[in-house]
Amino acid sequence: MMTHGDLLPFQALVHRRSGLQLETMAESCLMLAVQKRMLATQAKQSSDYYAQLLGDDAEFDELLSLLTINETYFYREQKQLELLTERFVPALLAKADGQPLRILSAGCSTGEEPYSIAIALREKFGESACRLVSIAAGDIDQHALCRARQAHYSEYSFRAMPQHLRERYFTRVPKQGYRLDETIRSMVEFHSLNLLASPLPEQLADFDVVFFRNVSIYFDAPSRSRILRALHGVMRETGYLILGSAETLANDLGVFQLREDGRSFYFAKGEAPPTPRPPAKPRGLPSHALPVQNAAPRAAAKPLRAPLPAAPEATTAKQLDAIRAKIRAGLYGAALEQLAPLRLAAPDQVDVQLLQGYALLQSRHFAEAAVLARQLLEHDHWSVEAMMLLGFAAKWQDDSTAAIDHFKSAAYTRPDCWPAHFYLGGLWQQAQPAKARREYRTTLRQLAVNPDPDGGLRLPLDLPVADIRFLCEQHSGAESTMSEQRTHRGA
Repeated sequence: MMTHGDLLPFQALVHRRSGLQLETMAESCLMLAVQKRMLATQAKQSSDYYAQLLGDDAEFDELLSLLTINETYFYREQKQLELLTERFVPALLAKADGQPLRILSAGCSTGEEPYSIAIALREKFGESACRLVSIAAGDIDQHALCRARQAHYSEYSFRAMPQHLRERYFTRVPKQGYRLDETIRSMVEFHSLNLLASPLPEQLADFDVVFFRNVSIYFDAPSRSRILRALHGVMRETGYLILGSAETLANDLGVFQLREDGRSFYFAKGEAPPTPRPPAKPRGLPSHALPVQNAAPRAAAKPLRAPLPAAPEATTAKQLDAIRAKIRAGLYGAALEQLAPLRLAAPDQVDVQLLQGYALLQSRHFAEAAVLARQLLEHDHWSVEAMMLLGFAAKWQDDSTAAIDHFKSAAYTRPDCWPAHFYLGGLWQQAQPAKARREYRTTLRQLAVNPDPDGGLRLPLDLPVADIRFLCEQHSGAESTMSEQRTHRGA
């Protein structure tokens, strides 16, 4: 019977070669894996098997494949795919030199993530995605890479993928599940990748975007820092790093610049990208004739001027709740379509105006959102929601001076508006760190009283409260046991 002491050399070897942390609960997994491989290799003693591991890379790979949990599925964290296709890729293509953009899926497991990236790009850019973007994917688990190349998947891999995409890109194969279409498979090139290897394979370089999602949980903080530095080294200066939403803030280790885009956090190697303008709508084409990969029809961007359908007699709370739900789900175009007739029926109803302004803002129609916010302020000089709309519009257009003015107005008008204090902290963090720490501490105090994701506002902000609290603790100078616990859980 193996003991804890017998496992220690294996733990140290696995950590040294791969960075994986195998302590406490993972010990049972390691013990079962070692015992299974001892039977397979006919090793009589754990020391004999350990000696074999030292000189046999193939056997080490066999053991490692039993220790990693390849739990993944298609379209996991869809909002991050939208961040890639709606913001990063258009902004990077605008500055590209004619060469394809390069994307890396680090820790790709059985391939669901890189293939999801390929499908999302194909949906957005059509057949041209194949020449606009090059996708590489890597993992340390050779068995997972083999399955990724085969591209056969069970029903369980599709639990987050829209049904129409599965029907479009997969073929049902008897007794084998679903096989991915060759057009998508050909967009991804797989590589063996040990993230702690130094240096990384030379063919894995010059990336514009790196996905490193739901992988860092396997590593301790020093290993994560080392991996982040390695990824930093294979990215272009304008590159972006995307981690899983639950692990992003725990990896703010000073290697990359933490950024925020609406309700998503990500990392940038260099400057933040300019926000791309929506593509112009071709003259003479009705909205239904536009290609699928274009965003919401442009007609929805100017609801104040476009012809509107007949309006209902009254706006009910149920209608507004349904629209808020669409905004929280990221369905901004659908929300704008529902809001247009309501504006006609009740042009002065504040809740309708606020929802329309926020949906326009999230759709990146900043000018229209700002116009609507200023109209609100003309009727109510103390509208904190309108001040916040103007602050967001300025911030997301990189006008930090105007954004600070608007968020300060909101904080002065309603001192308990913690989102205003939080965004002030972020805007002041580089130039005036003392002010930033003060705002972060204010945010923490207010969150203790009012942890509402909307900040008590009539806007469906749906902010990630746990992540924001963690970020404020990290940058406010406040140390707490709870912070350490959250750091451990997030890692």
